[in-house]
Amino acid sequence: MKSLAVALLLFAVPFARAEDPPPPTTDWAPNETVVVTAQGAGPAFWHIKKGESEIYILATIADIPAGMTFEEDHLVEVLKGARVVLLPPKASSGFVSTAWFLLWNRSLLSMPDGQKLEDTLPADLKARYVAVLDKLKIAPDRYSDDPPLLAAFLMESTFAAQKKLIKGGFEDTMEDFADKYDVPIERIASYDATALVKELLRLPQPAQRECLEEAVTDIERRLIHLEPLAAAWAVGNIKGIKAHYTPRVFLQCAKATAGFSKFYDRVVADYLKAITDALSKPGKTVLVTDIGPLLRNSGVVEKLHAQGLIIEGPAE
Repeated sequence: MKSLAVALLLFAVPFARAEDPPPPTTDWAPNETVVVTAQGAGPAFWHIKKGESEIYILATIADIPAGMTFEEDHLVEVLKGARVVLLPPKASSGFVSTAWFLLWNRSLLSMPDGQKLEDTLPADLKARYVAVLDKLKIAPDRYSDDPPLLAAFLMESTFAAQKKLIKGGFEDTMEDFADKYDVPIERIASYDATALVKELLRLPQPAQRECLEEAVTDIERRLIHLEPLAAAWAVGNIKGIKAHYTPRVFLQCAKATAGFSKFYDRVVADYLKAITDALSKPGKTVLVTDIGPLLRNSGVVEKLHAQGLIIEGPAE
């Protein structure tokens, strides 16, 4: 159902030609923000200790292929005896509210009368868009009647299905581990994103084309970087992760809405509050978060380092 697909838009994972992809993300926080410590094999953790409190941060990636294996001994060692596992904030859109909104705004789910999506795109973007559809074995006119925003999401969903990516990344696996070792699980925060979804749906065609361009670029990059990124993450290879990391898609698109800035600021504030609260309670806390918000400039590690906290992490 289209209404459900659009409602899920916010919870999916950016500008170049398929044959000339952009360089990897380079805006990482300085290495000196972390004290290097030895770690066991497997996914990497960052560690902060304050008095009788400590927090282990497991940095994850959005793209986890089904069936991917990794050495789990270090993860289990960290998890045992933890007082809680904190999962990232989660946004959701009320289905009834969104469906009602779309019922009265059906035109938002289709192109204006007589127009075809591909005919409204600039020549360069159209060529890249058609090339990506071809790589995904999608008919070139598959989304002709869909507005750019919806086409972008549907294309991303097809990519994720073809690559057999686990929906939600590593969170479900972490929940299974926590359950096995009797560690409680808490979500840092939950948000109602209905208003933001509605704003996205109302974006004018030029802004929606930017969303589609983001999706095209995202798939161009992930076709190249997805497998080596997952392989690097599974063994805690930070240098490899940084070389292949792709930011989540639709962030630039969402910035076109009036509500995004407040939404994003709230997410950052809730992350920092969760860490501060964990360091005020005796015992061990495990926090799961995407490696981008953790290590990129102005991310969690840099902000905590500025507060005078010592963050231990793996070598690159």
